Order: sequence, then C-alpha cells, then structure tokens
Amino acid sequence: MTAVLRRTPVSRTGLSAQQSRLPIAPRSTVVALLVLLSALFPTPGVAREPPIVPMEAQVLLKRADAAFEAGEGVRAQRLYRAVLVYDPNNSRAVYQLAQLEPKGSPAAIALLRRYLAYQPNDPWGRMALGDALAKSGAVDSAIEQYHRARRQAPNESDVYLGLGRILRNAGRKDELIANYEEWVVQQPKNAEAWLELGRARQKAQRYSEAADAYAQSLSLKHDDRTFGLLESALLEATVYLRPYVARSVDSDDNTITRWGLEGDWQFTERSRLGLHVEQANIADPFTSGTAAELAFIGRWQPRSLLGLDGVVGMTRLQANAAGQDATNHPLVRLRMRWSSPDAGPAMEVRFTENPLIATPGLVAQPVELTEVKAIVEAPLSGLLRARVGALSGRLDSDTDVNHRSGYQFGPFYRWQPAAVFGVFYSELEYAQATTAGYFAPQRVQTIELGTSIEYEPQWPVMFALDAGIGQQRVAQQGQEIGDWTRVLRFWGLMSWTIKPDMRLNLELEHSDSLVAGTAVTPTSSWSSNSVILSLRFGIRSQSARSFLTERNSRNGVVPPP
Repeated sequence: MTAVLRRTPVSRTGLSAQQSRLPIAPRSTVVALLVLLSALFPTPGVAREPPIVPMEAQVLLKRADAAFEAGEGVRAQRLYRAVLVYDPNNSRAVYQLAQLEPKGSPAAIALLRRYLAYQPNDPWGRMALGDALAKSGAVDSAIEQYHRARRQAPNESDVYLGLGRILRNAGRKDELIANYEEWVVQQPKNAEAWLELGRARQKAQRYSEAADAYAQSLSLKHDDRTFGLLESALLEATVYLRPYVARSVDSDDNTITRWGLEGDWQFTERSRLGLHVEQANIADPFTSGTAAELAFIGRWQPRSLLGLDGVVGMTRLQANAAGQDATNHPLVRLRMRWSSPDAGPAMEVRFTENPLIATPGLVAQPVELTEVKAIVEAPLSGLLRARVGALSGRLDSDTDVNHRSGYQFGPFYRWQPAAVFGVFYSELEYAQATTAGYFAPQRVQTIELGTSIEYEPQWPVMFALDAGIGQQRVAQQGQEIGDWTRVLRFWGLMSWTIKPDMRLNLELEHSDSLVAGTAVTPTSSWSSNSVILSLRFGIRSQSARSFLTERNSRNGVVPPP
C-alpha cells in the first residue's frame, strides 16, 4: 500500500499555515503606515517623491466625489474622511470636507487652512478661506487672504469680484474702489471690470468718475444696463435747482413764512458748489419783520467715509418799525461727518453762527447764536450701539451775553439698511436769565424713546421719519425743577421722483421739546408746527449718448456698433 504524504500549506510569506495564524496587521493598514512613515521620515540625501496614493484611497475618492456631485453630503463626508485614513495628505479630500461644513464655521476654516498647508500656491483655496473668514466676521483676515490670492493670480477676475463682495458688504467703499482700480490696471480690456469700478464710484457719490468708468466699459462692450447706469451718473452730476416754500406756526402765535431758491453744480470731481437765497417774513399778532439770506453752499467728499458740507453767507434783518435800521449778521452752518467701515465708530461735528429769527422781537433786537455740537456713536454688541453728544453755545445780544451747554447719551438698536430705535437722556442748561427775548431756563431734562427710519416701499416714492416721545421737566433760574410733562417731536419726509432728474419733497415737523430745538420762546409750554414743500430738478442734464459721442471724439475712438 502506497503511503500518501500530505504537504503542509505554505503561505506567500513562506510561513506554514500554523505559523500564519499568528496575529498580524491587515495589509491595508501596513500600507497606510508605510506611506505615513515615509512621509514623516524621508531617507536622508534622497529627494522626496510624490507620495503614492494607495489604491483604496483612489477608489474611495472617486466614490466620495460621486456622492458630492449627487448632493449626498453625509455619505460624501464619510467617504472623504475614509480617504484621509489611507492618505492623510490628500488635499482634495480636505478641501471637499471644508465645502461640506457650515460656511464660516471653525471646522471649515480649520480644514481650509490645512488645505493651504498642502497647496500654498492655490489662489482659489485662499479665496475660499477668505470667504469663510468673512462669513465668520473676521473681515480683516479675509481681506488679507484675498490680497495674497491677488498677488498669486493678478489676472484672475474671480479674485477681484470676491474681494469686492467682501469690501462692499463691510461698507469699505474706498478700498472697494481701489480694488477695482487695480483690476482695470491688470485687465484694461475687461468691460466687466470697468462696470464694477463705475458702480463702486457711484455708490461713493463720485458721479463724474463713475461716468468715465461706465463710458470706458461701453467702449469695450455695449450693454443696456451699463448705458442706464451712465445715464443715472450723469443726472447726479448735472446742475440742480431747488425752489421751496415753508411755513411754521408756534403756540405763541408767531408765524414764519419762507420762500427761497438753491442751486448747485459739480465744481470738482468730488465737490459741489452752489448759491442759497431766502426771504422770510416773521410775524405775531402785533408786529412783524423780515430776514433775507444770501450764502454760498458747498459739499466736499474727499473720501466716501468723510464728508463736509456747509452754508456761508450773510443774513439781513429788518424790523417793520419806524426808525428801525436793518442789521447784517454772519450766517455759517458747517457739518463734518465721519464713519468707519464695518459699522464701527462714527462721528458728526456741527458749527453754527446765525441770528435767531423765531419771533419779531428777535428781529428787532437780534441775538446771535454761536454753537458747536458733536455726536459720537460706537458699537456695543452686534447691532446695539451707543450715542453720546454734547453742545456748547454763546448767545450774544445788545443786553447781555449768555452761555448754554448740554449733553445727550443713550443706547440704540440699528436695523439695516436704515432703521434706528433707542432710548436717550438729554440735559440743556443756561448760565443765567436774560431779557433778550428768548427762553433761558436754568435746566431742561428730557428722556425719550426715539426712532429714525428710511423706507422706500416702491420706487419712485420714499418715506423718512425721525421722531421721539417721552417726558420733560424744566427748572427756571433760581427755582426748583418742575414736574415731568409729555414731550413729542416728529419730522417726516415724503419724496416723489417725478422723473429721474426731478423730485418733489414734502416735509412735516412738530416739536414741543426744548432740547430738540433752539429753545428761543418766552415760555416753557412752547410748541411749533411747520411744513416745507420743495422741488429739486436738473436743468442741464447731458444724455449718455451725447456724453459718449463727445468722449469718443475727444479721444479719437470709434465706438463699437
């Protein structure tokens, strides 16, 4: 009988079956560990080769991409994470995982930073990180990432459009203009770049510069939307006239009827200059007088966040009484406004020098008010802000010189684009009593709920409101302060655009607050009502077609068909 010899199975490693039963790591884990060790500890003196992606990682990556394209976010996340188990340095898996995280979340930002550690020369990765940082509120860091992307890819339109979106949302108008100006330098034949530059300049009220940018865009490519924007910029840069008529009545039977005319035109690229002429009749049941104003008006905006405007001229007062000579007085009203981007701090400063003309007695015996007011706003938390204001003034008459001072403070909540709700406390003090014809209490205290709203429900109509309601108490000179009484102030505007260069405005105002006004009446129970009707219209608007024809003729350019 022949003996049959059985061979013990030997594995491919050369071990017997019994020996092969010893616990060993799975082959996929060994491969992953070898890849990781080779990446961490390269052989000295040998140039590092691109890592070999395991077959398992390649297969998983394709499956993850397919799930991502199909919108299966949870499955795609699981597969991309599995890819990173086999290939921890797989930049695509890291980037795609960042896209699947909530926009602007810490996880998305961390993954994008990890991606850029693998791919530092990818401008689109930097743009993605910039968008995520902007979403999280880190605007400065977002802008820095876009600046680095712009240095890496100066000829890519996406880098300027993405940075422009962040700057526009942050209210950084000057930086927005500079971004698009860099774009047109890099791509002077790009019609879209010139269009965006024009829109940024127009938003910053640089209308003449905006018109030039729109015209350059149209010279490269005709577009109806750009043509319409050019028309609107030219309308804003034209000569405007504003005739108006106004009437006010107060609780002491004083009436003021005013009519006047203002005209302004584009003086330089960023300033307008004009003239102001007004005649006012001031009367009570027994006497009357007139006040005539002639002044230059101007507005200068060197930067989009800084503006100065004012009126400088003369007021001539004439009392309708025998032997009363007319008197001339300086008329100065200046205002400087500054605001920081990203809804940061803001400031407004006003200077006033003019005669008081609330009553015929003040026309016959003039009182000149010289006053400085300042208001500072600062963010507290989110949309909650704080306002602090102060004033200091001098009232000069033939009988005496008086001083007054005051302050205001309070928190308010700002909703975008233009709605404010707040609580404000105010005080106004006069240094002494007077016989000059205006009310000069020792102290006036007011606390009110205030709101300011601008609303444009449907073009061409626009509404604006500034109102406050609260309590007020007054202390006469040398007396105890009185009881709290109701106080109300209201100013409303309705504006109707009849056509692009013509707007009709109606303003209504009511006030019985001694802090809100100039407090020049003889009693503490004063109140007044007023109405103003005005029409603002352009008289020398240039059409976009004629502007383009003149510009092309001047530059020797043949416009595209």
